Amino acid sequence: MKTDTIPLKRFINPRKGMRLDTFLQSRIEGHSRSFIQFLIKMGNVKVDGKTEKKHHILKGNEEISVNLIADPATNIKAEKVNFKVIHEEESFLIISKPSGIITHPAGRNSSGTLLQGLLFKYPQLNDWKGLGKPGLVHRLDKETSGLMIVAKTANAQKIIMKQFADRTVAKHYLALCTGKVTSSQFIEASIKRNDFNRTAFSVEADGRNAKTYIRPVAQFPGKTLLLIKIFTGRTHQIRVHLSHIGYPVLGDIKYGGSPDTRIMLHSYSIGFNHPENGKRLFFKTDLPEDFSAFLNTAGKCL
Repeated sequence: MKTDTIPLKRFINPRKGMRLDTFLQSRIEGHSRSFIQFLIKMGNVKVDGKTEKKHHILKGNEEISVNLIADPATNIKAEKVNFKVIHEEESFLIISKPSGIITHPAGRNSSGTLLQGLLFKYPQLNDWKGLGKPGLVHRLDKETSGLMIVAKTANAQKIIMKQFADRTVAKHYLALCTGKVTSSQFIEASIKRNDFNRTAFSVEADGRNAKTYIRPVAQFPGKTLLLIKIFTGRTHQIRVHLSHIGYPVLGDIKYGGSPDTRIMLHSYSIGFNHPENGKRLFFKTDLPEDFSAFLNTAGKCL
């Protein structure tokens, strides 16, 4: 395991009553909850100079120091995994992730992930240290298909991750939802991890702020095709927000959607600044086959 370090992160006066791992995940961008818990377990997190458990409840007046080491998920076996390269330059890639592929190893999912496929095709991605999962600057849910940015250099990863943190990356999705949506609207509702089901999220007043814009672009019997822009990048944001307003994504059983072949959510376009010259870039992709097949079939039924 790599043990190279990058500069310490320090936090003063964290939110009273929060778990240590929950607080750190909310403040350290680009790292999973499992990685934060790994740091705590390894003793790389100190609360007022002392090591604590991941479930330690903060009092609100402590100083927390975090020594970030390379994410153990980077030390994984490369595998051949199916994904399509849409655009490639020296410093980054634009890829299309198929539905059904997990972005990176987590929990019991330690094989067949996009990260392993990237390391197989681009072994140089694992040459840099201290940035968590090499190449990855954001993620998509397992069932979500579509465009992703992948950094090819450490410098590009830092620059693009900062763009995500600063919310200057424009992300648009297409979703097939249950019900008839007749008008565009903004959804502003805070999202929080469910206390009883840690793999699910819900709208809660004390959650993290989240903002989504939806616009109906096509109507079908009992369903609507939506163009969606997200202004924040919360886990399951689109799925939770659409369920919250009563129009769950087709196939999203977790959040009240009717069963289908998969969750019908697709990352359609993405815009960001070139990591080297700063030029604004924009990429979009075609619909996957299952989306096209549904639209063609539904169209014939109208």
